[in-house]
Amino acid sequence: MLATDEHDDQRRHADGVPPEILGKRCRQVAESVLQVLEKLVDEIAVDGRIAARDLHRIIEAIQQAGGPLPTAYAEAQQHCSVAFHRASIEGMRRHHLNRLITEPFAALLDCPEGIERTRLGQFFLAVRMMIGEEEREALSARAEALAEKHRGGDGIVDWVAFHADSEAQSILESVLVGIANSFRHNAARQDWFLVVLNANPSAVSVGSQAFTPLKPDERAKLAFTERHMARIFNLLFASVRKDTFTGDRLRRFSKQWNVAPDKLFGPLFVEVARLL
Repeated sequence: MLATDEHDDQRRHADGVPPEILGKRCRQVAESVLQVLEKLVDEIAVDGRIAARDLHRIIEAIQQAGGPLPTAYAEAQQHCSVAFHRASIEGMRRHHLNRLITEPFAALLDCPEGIERTRLGQFFLAVRMMIGEEEREALSARAEALAEKHRGGDGIVDWVAFHADSEAQSILESVLVGIANSFRHNAARQDWFLVVLNANPSAVSVGSQAFTPLKPDERAKLAFTERHMARIFNLLFASVRKDTFTGDRLRRFSKQWNVAPDKLFGPLFVEVARLL
């Protein structure tokens, strides 16, 4: 079956905001209420003492919707709502390698000319099969470590810093090299990619070596077409265009991958330009 690894990844990488961080947010709200209570008690206390009936009256005033400090309550609620919203979003960002891969073409998500989010599982599966399981696991571990490096004291990852880190660029480069090598070695890889992206994840089996070319009429029926693929790849591979390789980067890339970047990526860019 053509099954994505998203559910397994969510179980293995459930590294959202820790409970103690969420508890801290609620504690801050509670502390703001106690501060209001303390202030009001100090105002009516005599010689540091206050009658029980007066304390009850203060508590009743605080509990009323039109209490003494409604603005403070509103601000506290707003801060808490923002914190929980950020935490809920963070909890869904569990697979950092996939997030790293998606970032370059994020503008095309759920666009008619791009790719639906519901199709991303198939996209990640195709990438996984092209770069290989062992390499994917190694890159996933690096991406997880990078996310932890940029996770703040509130448990939230600084995504701007995450994507700007040179390690993120290195990880993405490795993914792009793997994809480019896959397309470079077999001219029918493009048709295989389209089959995977258009497959029903629960009903279709597509092997990584199934390179049967599609007939023209079969291509015409695809929802995710060659042009969709070209638009995605045009943005995904933007960081490895020829004009981005100068000086040290060019020498490092050629030494690390034993191939010049224009020789590896050039044919893919030619094909993308033809399809756009």
